[in-house]
Amino acid sequence: MKHFLVNLLIVASLGLCALAAFQWHREGQAYQQIQTLTDTVHSKDQRIIGLEGDVKRLEAEVTRLDRLKSELTDTVKSNRQDLLKLAREAEAAHGETERQLKQVDVYKEALQRANDGITKQNEDIKRQNGEMQKLAEDRNDFVGKYNKVVTEFNDLAKQWNALQEKLAQAGTNAPSPAK
Repeated sequence: MKHFLVNLLIVASLGLCALAAFQWHREGQAYQQIQTLTDTVHSKDQRIIGLEGDVKRLEAEVTRLDRLKSELTDTVKSNRQDLLKLAREAEAAHGETERQLKQVDVYKEALQRANDGITKQNEDIKRQNGEMQKLAEDRNDFVGKYNKVVTEFNDLAKQWNALQEKLAQAGTNAPSPAK
């Protein structure tokens, strides 16, 4: 009977090992399915977040476009009123134009005299422009000369500073007089 119990214990142990191996295998598959489902839920959550952001942006855009539409509608209304006003003014201006056309002949002679004066003034302006260009060239020459003098002065100052440094170094390197 002793062998029977040992054999029964061995068979039961092997059965339990097989059961444990089967459960591990099944739990591994279940874990993979859980991980797949978790990844799917995560990706769907990300997509939902992105879509909610899109919805918010689109709602803001719709609000902006509604506001713009109302502004444009107001603008159209004011433009129509302005057009009516301008049409009335155009009719009045047309009557005024006809009246002034009659005076055009009177003004032609005055215009000719003014044109002659303007022609003379244009010639004077051209002459003055030439003089201004000459003055500008003279100024540019002067500025160039001034820049050259400043550059030479800066070089001289650098040489002076270098000489002062040499003298200062020579003074600090000189042997001290004996007392």
